[in-house]
Amino acid sequence: MSFRIEEKVVVTTNELFRISARLRSEGMESLYPARRISSVYFDSRTNGMFVDSEEGSLPRKKLRIRSYDQHNSFANLETKISSTEGRFKTSQSLTKDQCTRLLNNGLVDARYGFCQPRVEVSYTRKYFQFSGVRITFDTNICYKKIKTLIQAADSLNVMEIKAPVGTNSDFLLRLIGEPRRRFSKFSRAFVLTGII
Repeated sequence: MSFRIEEKVVVTTNELFRISARLRSEGMESLYPARRISSVYFDSRTNGMFVDSEEGSLPRKKLRIRSYDQHNSFANLETKISSTEGRFKTSQSLTKDQCTRLLNNGLVDARYGFCQPRVEVSYTRKYFQFSGVRITFDTNICYKKIKTLIQAADSLNVMEIKAPVGTNSDFLLRLIGEPRRRFSKFSRAFVLTGII
């Protein structure tokens, strides 16, 4: 478990291309091939994780099963925790049977109680590195309500900056000068698919 700085920059497709071209000209390098990511988020019947996320309560968490490129043979149960000390993520590999069991039966969390799969978020992610900072571009973001299969597509894209704690904040602002603002795929999934 290690804490890190995470900043999100919400951009249109044109802004994304412009920023990407500038950073590439300044030395940004591709880390991995682009891939499609799918995350199934869990929550309680009272939407406790969603409420805590919207209110900015600390500590709070999100529970999800994440898989890549629609291959259910490889999935992780991830816990994203926001606390007064910072943000961190834990990850546990799942077998296909474990994944199926959790998706069918839900799980019990010590803070939120019984939680079931509520929404699925999928998007294409491109990975880059620039001066020791990881930058990802998330495009083609789609949301799906698990029970009814109601779907919604997002018109926005997200750039995420992930840097070690202690990275100079002026450097991060110079790297991408666009304003930071809250953008939670988890929260948008609840709103855009009509759960909330």
